[in-house]
Amino acid sequence: MSKAIGPMPHIGVKPLRLALCLVEEEQSLAPKLRAALRTIAFDSNQVPDWPWLVAEVKAGASLSLVLPSKQRLLLLSAVDAAQARLHPQALLQALSHGAHKPQQLLKQAWQQAKRPEVEERDTLFLEQPLQLEPLCLQLEAFAKRRLAQKMAGLPFQGKSLALASNSPAMALILSQGTALSGYCDEKALSSSYNKTALSGSCDETALSGSYDKTALSDSCVSSFCVSGLAFGKESSSGLCSQGAPWLLPLTLIANPKTLLSEAQTALQQAQSRLSQSMSADALARWLTDELKTLEQSFSGTAPEGGEYYSLVLIGRDATELIAESELLMGQLQKITSLAELPELELITPNGSVFCAKPLGPARLCFVYPGVGTAYHGMLGALKQAFPKSYADFEAAATAENVALSTLLPTALNDVSNETTLSDKGEAAPSPAPTMTLAEQAVAGVGASVLLTQILRREFKLRPAFAIGYSMGEAAMFAANGVWDKPFALVKPTLESRIFSEQISGALTAVRQEWQLDTRDAICWNSFLLRIDTGSITPLLQNPAYSRVYLAIRQGPSCVLAGDEAQCRALIKALGKRGVAANRVTAMHTPAALRVKPELTAFYNRPLSGELEQPQPIYISAGSEQPLKPARLERKQIAETIATCFSQPLDVESLLQRARKHGAQLFLEVGADSQTSSIIQAMAGKQLSSDIKAFGCDRKHSGAADNKALLKALARLISHRVPLATAALYPQLARPDNLVT
Repeated sequence: MSKAIGPMPHIGVKPLRLALCLVEEEQSLAPKLRAALRTIAFDSNQVPDWPWLVAEVKAGASLSLVLPSKQRLLLLSAVDAAQARLHPQALLQALSHGAHKPQQLLKQAWQQAKRPEVEERDTLFLEQPLQLEPLCLQLEAFAKRRLAQKMAGLPFQGKSLALASNSPAMALILSQGTALSGYCDEKALSSSYNKTALSGSCDETALSGSYDKTALSDSCVSSFCVSGLAFGKESSSGLCSQGAPWLLPLTLIANPKTLLSEAQTALQQAQSRLSQSMSADALARWLTDELKTLEQSFSGTAPEGGEYYSLVLIGRDATELIAESELLMGQLQKITSLAELPELELITPNGSVFCAKPLGPARLCFVYPGVGTAYHGMLGALKQAFPKSYADFEAAATAENVALSTLLPTALNDVSNETTLSDKGEAAPSPAPTMTLAEQAVAGVGASVLLTQILRREFKLRPAFAIGYSMGEAAMFAANGVWDKPFALVKPTLESRIFSEQISGALTAVRQEWQLDTRDAICWNSFLLRIDTGSITPLLQNPAYSRVYLAIRQGPSCVLAGDEAQCRALIKALGKRGVAANRVTAMHTPAALRVKPELTAFYNRPLSGELEQPQPIYISAGSEQPLKPARLERKQIAETIATCFSQPLDVESLLQRARKHGAQLFLEVGADSQTSSIIQAMAGKQLSSDIKAFGCDRKHSGAADNKALLKALARLISHRVPLATAALYPQLARPDNLVT
């Protein structure tokens, strides 16, 4: 395997992972990075030698590419960018060049980027050489997530964009960075060269729009406050309140043969109405009618020979909603056979969605994440959107003398608990987390309780199933009101020796397991690896790794825990990269088995006298049989949780059992979306391909305006899961919800 950038990368070449960052001036950068930057000036017509630039960065350089406009494009390793706290517009994952046809170069580039299954139609073909200024325009548009019809990737992956040019022959693969900006106007896509797709009829007109822009006058836009439809008066609550994205549902009646045409007709009609200079009252009546139609369709029966389907558009104003509808239209126009429809689920980066085979409410499963998902300011925007639910949540905590800051921490350092990966293939140390295991567990439960209350009470969602990932098992019983006064568990958790000394902190249970005395030091850590567990199991029989445990199996990845030195040695022997969690927890190891009786006693809690109905079926990693809501017993729940915590966690087995019972639509109910990402990564490989998993909160995207929650609700609507819509637009004067 060649390490240098050659004319034709081999399949085994690793992705490049080079950050592309647009900056206004270098003075805003960290001093260490400023000192390391090497500046290279380009004129407007100059074509950069991209292979040479990439080779320089791979050799350790950090480059500042400067245009005559003084705009700067930084090209540096992703690790260096992360350490400098930069948010790149994109990551350069692959570069292929040489005397070959573009299709060959693209194939090799996609292979290097580890996306060999991507189709050529997802490529922008450039008829002129790749100059610096056009690339910057593409990066800006990419960061604004407005290139959906040219962005490839599976639902659980970040999107990728391929750029190919003829002279010189070259193909670049970009993946989404952490930079995210607002709506992309036409300037971001206007450039000096002609761009056409290698195949497919959808082009950039879906982003510039064919509608009459004069119809979207300032008076029209301001009349419905761009998104929240405040109608001349500010609204302080609701998910789609003033300044937040707007959710527009479109209900269809069709059969498989007419679905494609009906969907396109609905989108065309929506575009036509959005293009008109409608009054605020007219807009309100239209949205009210669409919401009423949606709710009636949930409880009604479609005319004979037809079924109900839902299209959902998300955008901050009429202009963006039109662009979203055109993106979906462009994808629908690519469907050439009805055989493609059953697997069709279209999702734009903005969250607009259409599903041709809805899974329905009987497949809905709430997923509760484990520890380590808490982040600075998490769920803070929910207070304004759902003031009553937030107030009830705070009152329940106060009644148990629990501070709100304990359940929803707001003073966390904005630093990941995970490390970055060095180019040498080993995990570099990162700062230790600022929370103990018990504090992380409490924060995770707090987030899950609040989100569950909002989903169940505000949106009337009724999950058929519930599962938990590790300590998420405790969260799922607390969040669904199974235990009497769930916040009464907070102080015992924070004060329990189980979580502060035995399987965390001093690790006394580990000391007993390893037969150490008080003078022997323990250096414990856990590592995430992307590797099949079958490669690890034989090595664990080696005495050199006697203090390493395979704590969690989760399809294409796993978690090792134990003595840090032995873990690192094993990771090196595997030739893999390990991401250190820097979190001291011996859960799912033999040490936890030593405290199983204490765990069972700890979670043996009084059950609620009146369970909120209907209750889901609880599927646990600690029990082969599901826990039916009609026969819940406190001792059974305690034993199930203790078993889960004290044995290795097999996520794949848990999900297979959930799928066997009927769960297909997995909604993560907690901070961030780590667990749903794991589930979706396993779908189609270790699990059934018809599994869909997504979260309702995202640390780096949509936390400030609840955008992730809005996108989750849109996807549920598209899958025809009944929910109440009053909490979306409480400012609309409408009858009570029809959903029961």
